[in-house]
Amino acid sequence: MMNRPEHRMVRITEGFWKEQLDKIHHITVWDVLNKFEHDHEDGIMKNYEWVAEGKPGKHVGPPWYDGLICEVIRGISDIIAASYDEALDQKIEFYTEKISQAQAADPDGYINTYTTLICPDRRWGENGGSLIWQHETYNIGCLAEAGIHYYKATGKTKLLSCAVKAADCMCAVMGPAPRKNIVPAHSLAEEAMVKLYRLLKDDRDVGRILKEEYGLAVQPEKYLELARFWMDHRGVHADRASFPHYMGEYAQDHCRIEEQSEAVGHAVRAALMYTGLTAVGIETGEEKYLAAAKRLWDNVEQTKLHISGGIGAVHNEERFGYQYDLPNDAYLETCAGVAFAFWAGEMYRAFGESRYMDAFECALYNNVLPGLSADGVHYFYENPLISDGTAERWSWHGCPCCPPMFLKLMGCLQDYVYAFGENRIAVNLLIGSEAELLLNGLYVKIEQKNCGIPWDGENTIILHPEREEAFTLAIRRPAWAGKFCAVYRGRKFETCDEKGYILISDTFRDGDEIRISMELPAMKVEAHPYVSADVGRVALMRGPLLYCLEETDNPDGVEVTLGNGALTVSEKEVCGPARVLSGICADGKTFTAVPYYLWNNRGKGRMAVWVKQEGKDADAVKTRETAGEYAAHRTGAGTAADLTGWEGRLYRRYTKKPGA
Repeated sequence: MMNRPEHRMVRITEGFWKEQLDKIHHITVWDVLNKFEHDHEDGIMKNYEWVAEGKPGKHVGPPWYDGLICEVIRGISDIIAASYDEALDQKIEFYTEKISQAQAADPDGYINTYTTLICPDRRWGENGGSLIWQHETYNIGCLAEAGIHYYKATGKTKLLSCAVKAADCMCAVMGPAPRKNIVPAHSLAEEAMVKLYRLLKDDRDVGRILKEEYGLAVQPEKYLELARFWMDHRGVHADRASFPHYMGEYAQDHCRIEEQSEAVGHAVRAALMYTGLTAVGIETGEEKYLAAAKRLWDNVEQTKLHISGGIGAVHNEERFGYQYDLPNDAYLETCAGVAFAFWAGEMYRAFGESRYMDAFECALYNNVLPGLSADGVHYFYENPLISDGTAERWSWHGCPCCPPMFLKLMGCLQDYVYAFGENRIAVNLLIGSEAELLLNGLYVKIEQKNCGIPWDGENTIILHPEREEAFTLAIRRPAWAGKFCAVYRGRKFETCDEKGYILISDTFRDGDEIRISMELPAMKVEAHPYVSADVGRVALMRGPLLYCLEETDNPDGVEVTLGNGALTVSEKEVCGPARVLSGICADGKTFTAVPYYLWNNRGKGRMAVWVKQEGKDADAVKTRETAGEYAAHRTGAGTAADLTGWEGRLYRRYTKKPGA
């Protein structure tokens, strides 16, 4: 198992992501806070005030607003841990006081403002309530994450004490008989309970403080046991209180974890549940959890993952579609991309394979980052791969769940750059940064400087061990890279191990440098022949970035047919300097493609990611029949087509076939 460094021991210091994170810190965070506080006549914190004052009957926003503000707190906590901001710290203290006062109104530590204010007799979905609608476990899970991250950022424990009280309330209610068979209807609390377990197990000081200052008898193991109970009782409907069957596939409650092999239902719920599943597997070491996580991952990666790293193809219920059902007008919610990235991060911790960080990186650049505008104050809920020109980022939304999730991932992005374990340090993301790691008792500072990703392929890694010591540096070779070479002390390293890493083992000393150079080829990518939406079409990529055609650059339209000539890379001003791709269409006209994360920043207009490719038309009819064959095969009425060269892959580089 690979470990992440402590958040405060890593900093993103330069380049593309430093610029993005600075914008988020100084513009987006304040925009989100202001809109939560002022978008309604009564700001979001009024819910907590009404609970504290005993004034039921009214609630601002949907039931999950408690969770959203706690997600914002978590994101801000990580941001101020990296770059302290007194004004933001004071804002969290204000929120903490409101949450604490509301929780004090209930002797059991229960806190869910919607239920308390609107349906106080229907806790946990009982007495005709709705666990799916009320979001109690989700909200408490978000509170737990907020308390943990704020404590780690500042050492302050009041919000964490609220989280522990609420978690203890759940532990008292849910579990083996005589407690109740309740599982989360909107996942997140599973991983949150594992995180609470990890913190209180490893940090004995905070357990002492919680006991001395708040009278809390901390028992870390019960939080892990609750998370295990939730996993073991998915699909186990016996003795369910008043909601025996209705959650079903929508909330991943249709069958036991051991029987789940296909990702189904609400995509955000699913990815968050799978993240918790993987976390439980890591902590317990039980194969049934990790085997289920891997089985579900393979299903998504091989049949349900869009080229952008987005998941959730179907607008209705924001859910996964059938296998290979990947329409270009898919939903692909920003929240789902964040949840998928979190899952990818846990899968990497469990298995150590580069493919999980490939997926994390793809979702980060191409499904999460597009959720924020270049000016930092407009947002996308959905991230489709085609637009008729009507799509436009919103200033705010009736269900503003995506900005908080976005802030969560961006706040902790630095946590995914490096990992360590088994006497090795892994460089997982090529991002200008520095970190201090403790590797088997050895302090090692590591830096990445002059990192050109995502625009060019140069990077320098510098090691500063406190003394000369032998260990292994593992550098992830991105799946999108062309020729890749790491040079260390005059030696070239170009070959990966079976997990996708360049390994350099040596007795390292202070100041050792590894210079990385890689090609970022502009390429056309084709989809698996069962993906009928993309028959005869290609998408454009360069480095980690997906590209698209916008009407702004292509006034004759984006529904073009690309010729077979090479793609050209050039620099252009697109809300700042960017690399764009251009080439010749089959009709001789020129096309221009811009990074997908930048689309819809220059006014409304048509957009397309998948475009027709000259020469693929000849295969279109045959391939559509192949897709139809798959549909028949799925129902047991046909045989699968020849898929030579597609084993385990959903996308691959397109090359012109001879004679096409």
